[in-house]
Amino acid sequence: MVNPINIGLKMFRSVNIIQKSSILNQHNYNVVKNRCYATHKRFFRRTDIVQNEKNWEVTLDHRRLKTPNGRVLTVNNEPLARAIAVEWDAQTEQIARPTMHLTALCNTSLDNPGKLSSHDITSYLLDFIATDTLLFHSEEGELKELQEQKWVPVLEWFNKRFGLKQEISRDLMPPPVSTETRAVLARHFLSYDFPALNAMCFGIEALKSPILMLACVDRFLVPQEAVLLSRLEEEYQVLRWGRVPWAHELNQAEMTARVAASLLVIQSSSERHSAAAKKSQGDQKT
Repeated sequence: MVNPINIGLKMFRSVNIIQKSSILNQHNYNVVKNRCYATHKRFFRRTDIVQNEKNWEVTLDHRRLKTPNGRVLTVNNEPLARAIAVEWDAQTEQIARPTMHLTALCNTSLDNPGKLSSHDITSYLLDFIATDTLLFHSEEGELKELQEQKWVPVLEWFNKRFGLKQEISRDLMPPPVSTETRAVLARHFLSYDFPALNAMCFGIEALKSPILMLACVDRFLVPQEAVLLSRLEEEYQVLRWGRVPWAHELNQAEMTARVAASLLVIQSSSERHSAAAKKSQGDQKT
């Protein structure tokens, strides 16, 4: 059976990314205020987690954390509960909810405000494939070489991993996505439970690339690498025309935090299912 402590150690880097990505939290309030987000004063002193049967809850001064719809926020493993508690404890004088991606992901999966099913999300992600950032290559000399150097290895991994032959586009027209590709990816996406699939969608929308997100989930890439590859054309333009002070770094940090939060939810779900499957196999043998 998988040790929850080991899972937590594996997730430590992702939690660090989430904490550091807000430009060292002391600047959170100013950033959020400048973006016209609503904030609230911190109303609690400490955070804890408690186990309730098979699930875990987060408490703020011994009061159970709830979703916007009033449901108790529960997760199915201890490491994820601890990560959410860290996210709340990292808030300073003001609670900057737009930076609290783990809490938002868990709220969405529990409340499901869009009344979506796993098949709805899968259908959306399959349509996303044709607009994947990595499938649109430039004809411009230097940028073309850079894309071939950085993107092609990821595309080769993707095709080999799923047994596909996905084409790329050299113009503004989306590349064709075969029925076989859609079928293979549909089976893969539907192998995740709803919270993990919701997190997958969140990460894909941040990266604008299902391929990069899948590479992160399979540990072929880390979040920082995926974000840089997603922003490859923008970084190329920055090198040519210059960087806006702090703005590019802030966007990059925000994207990295979103991807790291998504991975934390997905991996915690995968570890739980892996542990359950091993336990089931052990019970069958005995």
